Amino acid sequence: MNKTTLKKILKVFLTLQWAKELPRQGFIALGFKRNEADSVAAHSWSTAMLAYLFATEMKKNGQKIDVDKTLKMALFHDMAETIVGDVGTFVKGMAKGAFAPIEEEGLKWLVADLPQKNEIIKLVDEYMKRKTLEARLVKVCDNLDALAQAKGVPAAQTALKYFKEVYHITKIPWHKQAVEMILKDEVEPQRSWQKNAGH
Repeated sequence: MNKTTLKKILKVFLTLQWAKELPRQGFIALGFKRNEADSVAAHSWSTAMLAYLFATEMKKNGQKIDVDKTLKMALFHDMAETIVGDVGTFVKGMAKGAFAPIEEEGLKWLVADLPQKNEIIKLVDEYMKRKTLEARLVKVCDNLDALAQAKGVPAAQTALKYFKEVYHITKIPWHKQAVEMILKDEVEPQRSWQKNAGH
């Protein structure tokens, strides 16, 4: 790798470090304390993990889904927030689309010198339009990650209904089932390894 390209990639990498310190504003607006609201970086990581797990399963079950594209889209979906900050879902709703061009400009500025800039911009644009199966699946994962964070925090109880309002966007049949399973505690984190500790 030549030094110029290496420098360009590292510059973006160092800028993305800011996302680790950027709390998700929708949660702060709900009354979460800083230690209860996750960062944009943490959200992107767990969204991407979930997107990979779901996409590989969907492909195995015969659905035409590009796993590689889904994973990259999930990783990049909130990249612009590193530059423009995180604006909560409810505020975006009030703005009626006014933030989309700002986020688009922030992303273009961030990736301007990257060799991969066109792919990143294209994937984020595809995610925002929610027309493809990959984009809709990433939205499901984005939604479930926010739900997992919000559940159990008293301040968020009134907002939990929002998580049921995105089914019409994703059009993925089991999205509703996943939300209900999380809300009704039908599934819990894996803790069986703790029982075996010390034996």
